[in-house]
Amino acid sequence: MMSSKGKNMGEGGIKSEQLAVSGEQKKQISPKLLTAHCSLLTFPPGPPPTFSIIIPVYNEAGVLGETLAGLPETPDLEIIVVDGGSTDGTLEVVSRFPSVHLLQTTKGRGRQMNAGARAARGEFFVFLHADTLLGTAHLAALRRAAADPGLRAGAFELLLTPPLPALRFIAWGANRRAHVLGLPYGDQALSLRRDLFEKLGGFSEQRPEDLDLVIRVRRYTRIRLLTPPVASSGRKWRQQGYFYTTVKNWLFFAYHLAERTFTSIWGEKREL
Repeated sequence: MMSSKGKNMGEGGIKSEQLAVSGEQKKQISPKLLTAHCSLLTFPPGPPPTFSIIIPVYNEAGVLGETLAGLPETPDLEIIVVDGGSTDGTLEVVSRFPSVHLLQTTKGRGRQMNAGARAARGEFFVFLHADTLLGTAHLAALRRAAADPGLRAGAFELLLTPPLPALRFIAWGANRRAHVLGLPYGDQALSLRRDLFEKLGGFSEQRPEDLDLVIRVRRYTRIRLLTPPVASSGRKWRQQGYFYTTVKNWLFFAYHLAERTFTSIWGEKREL
């Protein structure tokens, strides 16, 4: 079992957690690759990177390869994939990218992203979905943002793929929501400075972890929308139906706001 000692992550303190790879998953990749990819305790020497890209995954073998292949390999960037128990070959996909670090924890997007943040060394945490593409132009935008000491949180405008009319309209609505309400979602590559993420105590382990974090971030700073847009897969809408998925998302959004208003489920202090 590999372990990673967590840092005291500010108010709410993100707890240290042991990270392990299950016996079923060990069958997917060779012992040599398993050792190379499952420990973040052997980073190469040198100064820490500026950006830590943290990708939570669960059975994403079909899309993860393209995402990892599109990420630049530069000294100011580290890539951490946090797997939640995949059984579909996701670990084998990761093993094809020697510069990518792999962690294993129990399933749950918020829990997985917190585990990646505990192991990360960067000044900026970039939380990336497995089906969202981040390339050299996006990294350039992140570098410009990081050079501004007043910027503490950001996200990218959204482009859904393939470029079908319905998906273009849905992406337009998501971008309006992000600009007007200041509420980008997780498929827009949420980016936070380490100190702010630590102050917030990380992600909630209950859904919607991305919306909850964004609402709490807004109490401290404005989330800047960056360009060019990131391309994210519209597979959810295509599989579940455009109208059904959109209405479900808005009802979930309204329900979450009602919970925050009328209950104490979503307190500001996090104990993760």
